[in-house]
Amino acid sequence: MKEQLALLIELQKTELEAGRLLAKNKDLPEKMTGLETEFKAFFDVVDAERGQLEELKKRRREKDVQLQGGQETLKRTRERLLEVKTNKEYQSMLKEIENYEAKNSRMEDEIISVLDELERLEATVKKKDEELEAYRRRCEDEKKALEEELNSLAGELAVSIKKSEKLKKSIPADILRKYEQIKGVGRGIAVVSVWKEVCEGCHMSIPPQLYNQLQRSSDLTTCPNCNRIIYWENRNG
Repeated sequence: MKEQLALLIELQKTELEAGRLLAKNKDLPEKMTGLETEFKAFFDVVDAERGQLEELKKRRREKDVQLQGGQETLKRTRERLLEVKTNKEYQSMLKEIENYEAKNSRMEDEIISVLDELERLEATVKKKDEELEAYRRRCEDEKKALEEELNSLAGELAVSIKKSEKLKKSIPADILRKYEQIKGVGRGIAVVSVWKEVCEGCHMSIPPQLYNQLQRSSDLTTCPNCNRIIYWENRNG
């Protein structure tokens, strides 16, 4: 029976390791998806700023065209000034020229303002593009590392599962059935050690007589509190 207990302890260790590997096997793809989501969010922010930059460039081109049109209109108006015959027409034309000059001046101020904003936004987008490229490389490196770890896990998991199946074949069916039943209600833990009359499964004390019996007997014994299979573990070295 002592041998069967040793097999159960080893089986539990192997199954717990397999469970850890399975959890990690599930967690790693989620991490990769998280990396992709974070990169996409960062990319969208930079892309939105690129869109703003293109829109500002478009506004600058439109204002350049408007200013050019205003300057041409002003030029034609000044040329017409030479053709007027009366003082009233002359004064009216001067007023028109003044209005065009003021309008063109406002347009030039707007273009200067747009150019200042363009310069600022171009610098921002350039910096964000550099950050995005650095972030992309970092994400690719992290994804590559996660993929390598995932491939390694697959091999380790296969070894653990194979070992568990082999151990199960060495354990009598009735004992294995009892182990599975206890594991089902014991949150995956069916076999625990006892030291100084305390069960490591439920952390409650067991009767002194049972503790003494546990140290001498090789029979399979269960904890009276949590019903897990218990064994004495000598921690004095």
